[in-house]
Amino acid sequence: MTVGGLDWVQVDVGFPMSLAVVGAARSLGMERRAFLGAIVELQIWAVQALPSGRFEPFPASAGRPRDASADEPIWCEAVEGAVRWTGAPGAFWDALLRTGILVREDDSVRLTLCDRYVQVLEKRKKEAERKRRERANKAAASAGRPADAPGTSAARKKRERETEKKSSSSAAAVMEGGSSLGHLAPVPPPPPPDEVTSEDIDPVQLALPGTHLVPVSLPPEPAAPSRDAQAQAESFFETFQDERTRAFRGVPREDKPPGWSDWYRHALAKVGGDEGRLLTACRGYLQSDWGRSRQPVGTSVAFCSPKVWVRYVPHEQPDSAEPAELSAPPSVDTSSQAGRAWQRCLTRLHEQGKRYALLWLQKAHPVDVRDGRLILAVPDVYFRQWVEENYGALVDALVRDCGLVGVRWRLPSDEDVPEAATSMPR
Repeated sequence: MTVGGLDWVQVDVGFPMSLAVVGAARSLGMERRAFLGAIVELQIWAVQALPSGRFEPFPASAGRPRDASADEPIWCEAVEGAVRWTGAPGAFWDALLRTGILVREDDSVRLTLCDRYVQVLEKRKKEAERKRRERANKAAASAGRPADAPGTSAARKKRERETEKKSSSSAAAVMEGGSSLGHLAPVPPPPPPDEVTSEDIDPVQLALPGTHLVPVSLPPEPAAPSRDAQAQAESFFETFQDERTRAFRGVPREDKPPGWSDWYRHALAKVGGDEGRLLTACRGYLQSDWGRSRQPVGTSVAFCSPKVWVRYVPHEQPDSAEPAELSAPPSVDTSSQAGRAWQRCLTRLHEQGKRYALLWLQKAHPVDVRDGRLILAVPDVYFRQWVEENYGALVDALVRDCGLVGVRWRLPSDEDVPEAATSMPR
């Protein structure tokens, strides 16, 4: 396969067992060979996407300076999309940085896997430039202008003699009537002006070598959002900033990103026009470890990434309306050990100000304490999956503070199943 002027992607012999590969694979919880497959896909993608082997900040524009810190989430998303990463957003990018496969240099990030082919492409570029100068010199000499002195190597003189001999043979064949070249057809006249094809009317898309060039039509102009839609997007951005400054004390408000209105219109359509679900996703992102680890913390640019915001959209809205309405922790029956432990957990969440988490966790009901684990009944499998992904570690920590070893979530369908069949901790 020929890609970007190259027909190969090279992997050094020692790379598959290098410390970088072993360390990155282990930190990601991947089998080493599976990680190497992802790296090969990354190299193939990089040949086209990174001709210089570097992630560089986007050019400055009106009202937006060059900012590598703001562009890095986009680079991260592109890399993880190229390798089809399905784990925690940003984990694959961080593993490459930690093991030196990615290296930060000034305001760019260099992919060290590209070093070899970048050198080859640079060498080919210099060779093509040398040949271009030689052709220009020959053209200048034929026009009566002095040409640069040719090289004096024996190999170059031999090539020049062979070229002159071929030219002389071709000219002689033409002078003898063209018997060796066949009949020379006259050049057809140019088409009338009204038949000339315009590149603007019939553009041709670029394609990789070896593929067909397919005529395409110009993409339709996107419809301009209405004033009401723009106002709604701006209002939601201000709500996002209110939630962000409430979650992170002292953090300044952000300027609205240039593509916020387009993102909001697309995201709102994805959730069926229910802005409440977007707000739920916003709060889930701001409370997540990934959102808190961003720099700047909880930035709206990182939240708008397609692989980020959809992760925090719940499958349904909580029954309760707003976190502010929970003026007191939910109460449960404390006549049993399970009830007393769960009441203590809910009270701690309320004291910590995590009222949004309470909106979900108050739906879980304490059932029993078995083998040192608190058994919590949940409405359905979707609820269990959402709570485990977003609050599993938080609930485990609260339960351990109560002197227990952990928590086990139980579905309604598990009520009639013997305990021996459901005793495996999740």
